[in-house]
Amino acid sequence: MRKIKTILVLILLINAVTNLQAQKTVKEYLESRNEAYIKIKYNSENDIEIIKNIVYLDNYKSKEKANEIYAYINQNQYNDLLKTNFEFEVQTPPSMVKAVDMCVDNNAVENWNCYPTYDQYVYLMNKFAADYPEICSLHEIGNSVENRKVLALKISDNVELHEEEPAFFYTSTMHGDEVVGYILMLRLTSYLLSNYETDDRIKELINKNEIWINPLANPDGTYASGNSTVNDATRTNANSFDLNRNFPDPVDGEYPNGTRQPETQDMMSFMQTNKFSLSANFHGGAEVVNYPWDTWSKRHADDLWYQNISAQYADTVHDNSSGYMTGFVDGITNGNDWYWINGGRQDYVNYYLHSRETTIELSQTKMPAASELNNYWNYNYRSFLNYIAALNTGVKGKTTDIDGNPIKAKVYIQTDSDSSEVYSEAENGMFYRLLNPGNYNFIFKTSGYLQKEFTDIYVYSGNQTELNVQFDQIGNDPDPDPDTNPEYSNKLVSFQNPFIENIQFEIELAEDAEIQISIYNISGKKVLETDSKLYFSGPNSFTINTQSLFSGFYVCIFKSVNFSFKLKLVKV
Repeated sequence: MRKIKTILVLILLINAVTNLQAQKTVKEYLESRNEAYIKIKYNSENDIEIIKNIVYLDNYKSKEKANEIYAYINQNQYNDLLKTNFEFEVQTPPSMVKAVDMCVDNNAVENWNCYPTYDQYVYLMNKFAADYPEICSLHEIGNSVENRKVLALKISDNVELHEEEPAFFYTSTMHGDEVVGYILMLRLTSYLLSNYETDDRIKELINKNEIWINPLANPDGTYASGNSTVNDATRTNANSFDLNRNFPDPVDGEYPNGTRQPETQDMMSFMQTNKFSLSANFHGGAEVVNYPWDTWSKRHADDLWYQNISAQYADTVHDNSSGYMTGFVDGITNGNDWYWINGGRQDYVNYYLHSRETTIELSQTKMPAASELNNYWNYNYRSFLNYIAALNTGVKGKTTDIDGNPIKAKVYIQTDSDSSEVYSEAENGMFYRLLNPGNYNFIFKTSGYLQKEFTDIYVYSGNQTELNVQFDQIGNDPDPDPDTNPEYSNKLVSFQNPFIENIQFEIELAEDAEIQISIYNISGKKVLETDSKLYFSGPNSFTINTQSLFSGFYVCIFKSVNFSFKLKLVKV
């Protein structure tokens, strides 16, 4: 018995020393790069639930390698982790495992066998627009925390116009140390532009669509060690925020993980303006096509469509590689089946923007040797093109009044749920609904006009069905549509009542609105007020912290220029 006790004490001492050593190393990483990479031991699913609310979960392995979570942490998360009893080990950050080759000059970049400096990247983006001005233009999405430019290129046959064409978006490297997509998006841009005049398929893709490409969404993370190298890149931005945990979330509201970062807000505004019908967001650390949802376990209304477009991408990769992207379910996975995240961009796009987006993980190694980049290009470039071509399937059409003027309308089928419906554009009346082959019944609604219904609209494989809709009777609609008319659109969908510490609300808007929220006690005294904030059309979920309020009855008022809500609430 004494021996057993001695052994147990030794084990406890070893664990304590190991954790102290890890803590020291974590501190060193946090001091030098504001971020550390760790491995955490867990024992149960409940442990995962606790850990994932503390750290930036990167991956966890319960099948291949028992009970290990890999995660990034900043200083605040490290402080929270120390309050728990979880054992953790510091890991070498992925961008520091092995130094990669940087391009020696501007000319070397387009050999695609080295990583560009930040200045070379900016030079190349400008060069694309200068060399192909008729089909390519350069745009600034915004500036990073450290004032680097977040850039995007638009590629289209009439590049200065917003035509009656669907908009497509490829974006990469919002995690700064996941750089394969960064290089491949630069190479895809070059491929599209240089082959426009000679390749009929490329010409068709560019002539029929507005293609936008943002190769680098987090320049501060990628160039955390300075503009001359991607070595020692960080996952997070310069404020140590994971940008893929920073978007409004269907479950956790407007600010799921703290302050919204400038890169996030700029990206939200950019996507709201351009109304992309289809997009993909490139990451690294695995090899898989990840489709919605991430934040909850229920399936997207178009789950089968998502499985098909994801499988098409992976299957094309399999035809052009060996042993690549073969894990999960033949290279695809539902996000929540893999692991839960909140504040992800994919769910924001699908829920708040009524669009379609997947997250594509391109490489197990986040920062592979530059000599391997050509392999990843050969594995993926055909899938890149096929994914863009999927934009020209399903159903498209135009919604107008009897005089042919465009109208914004809600376009949906009976199986739609969780914001899977789409909307036609107010500027030109065009809508695009991506669907699997089959028969569908469509419903069109817009306030002030009678509802239109169409049955047995057939969608053919690989083709696009056209369905133009004219709202031919104007009058007092007995059932005005709250999604297309501001007078009726601003409605409170749900709220938590009675409440304890926080109140959760959901408001649906059909147009952007500046809203201020005030709470009054039963004596009419204002006891809490939020800053006036711009909310965007569609569902808006958010949380008000009411820890400062005593138990009792309150009145909450939502106020905007055009409308207001008044609610009676009880704190228990």
